[in-house]
Amino acid sequence: MKRIAMLAALMLGWAWCFGLEVAEQTSGNDSVQHRGSTLVERIDNLNRKVMGRLAEGREASTAGSSRFKVIFLPPPLGNLPDYGFALGVGVCGLWKTQNDALLYTSRLPLSVKFGFTNPFSFDARFQPTLFFNHNALKVSAEVFYRHRNEHYFGIGYDVNRSLECDRAVTGYQSRLLGITPEVELRLGRSDVYVGAVADFRYETMLNAGSYVAATPEFATIGGTASKSTLTDVGAGVDLSVDTRDNMLLPKSGLSIDARALFYLKGLGGDFNYTRFTLDYRHYQQLFGYGNTLSWGVASSNVFGGNVPMVRYATIGDCFVSRGYYGYQFRDKSVLKAHVEYRYMFNFNTPVGQLLINRFGVAVWGGVAFMGRNMLRYDAALPEVGAGLRMKVTSRSHMRFDWGYGIATRDVMFYVGVNELF
Repeated sequence: MKRIAMLAALMLGWAWCFGLEVAEQTSGNDSVQHRGSTLVERIDNLNRKVMGRLAEGREASTAGSSRFKVIFLPPPLGNLPDYGFALGVGVCGLWKTQNDALLYTSRLPLSVKFGFTNPFSFDARFQPTLFFNHNALKVSAEVFYRHRNEHYFGIGYDVNRSLECDRAVTGYQSRLLGITPEVELRLGRSDVYVGAVADFRYETMLNAGSYVAATPEFATIGGTASKSTLTDVGAGVDLSVDTRDNMLLPKSGLSIDARALFYLKGLGGDFNYTRFTLDYRHYQQLFGYGNTLSWGVASSNVFGGNVPMVRYATIGDCFVSRGYYGYQFRDKSVLKAHVEYRYMFNFNTPVGQLLINRFGVAVWGGVAFMGRNMLRYDAALPEVGAGLRMKVTSRSHMRFDWGYGIATRDVMFYVGVNELF
């Protein structure tokens, strides 16, 4: 019954996105124009509408208009082994801070996602990105509130792999508020930005499972079986490069983000420690339209003798390993390499353009290493997987993925909107 309800909700979400395109397309056309076009042409026109502007966020608009626009995003829905089925809503404001034809479009995306689990969960997220002064200044932020059940399996590979995912044992309820503002300056006319970043996180942990409550790490943060609170405040530096052709479904270009954050009691936090992260992603079209090869390397590292238990580096920080629970494996250093090939069907026939070309496939492989520091990794966690893709608009699609974690022999099913990276 749950599977039927989930599939019905997914199809309703697809129909909702498609309906947005229909409404946008038909609002300014009369019936004579519609009768004069073929069905394939009409569908092709619909696919060019709603999501196009969001993907043009980094591209220069020839109009240079600063008029504010609002578009609806595809519903943030999906299924994760960690959290179950989720469904939400999303909107995005688009405008230019100045009437400048070369200025990148600023974006104000807001989304709320609800998890239909027990207990009920939700995630609200606001991620503005603003460009000023001929793209010389970029101001961005991530503001989120997360209310959901999490799991803690311990620190280190041998400990983590020996525990089953059981809410009464490894689970706890998390109430997490996060605010991460960034101010970056562009280096000349390049795609490189450098700047300052801050991070504030306040988390309340409730109803800790039997294993979580008994760990010394939980006692270190002053936790009890009923409640614990944790505050982290950090500041640091950031370097980013982004040449992707499309931020939602990139097919070419690269993205690099490197940052170092220093969490200090003097800033109002509970602990002193340092975090360094690096995220490199590259995209290349192969064999013509519809073939995309993506690969990347990500590293997450924490330094210090008293790092809070839920702030260690995890696989979830380094992309998302499909085949393992997102935060099952954690230690002071995690390194992951990943390669994925995606192909959207491209048949030049009426049936292909009408139906078949809305679908595609993906295959991937990767390996994550974890250990005590960047020079000593104690374990390798390889993964492989395959998935289906279903286009909902010209620049947005749904993914249905099956991942296999070779180290744990788990097969996991995922549903989501757009690519993970």
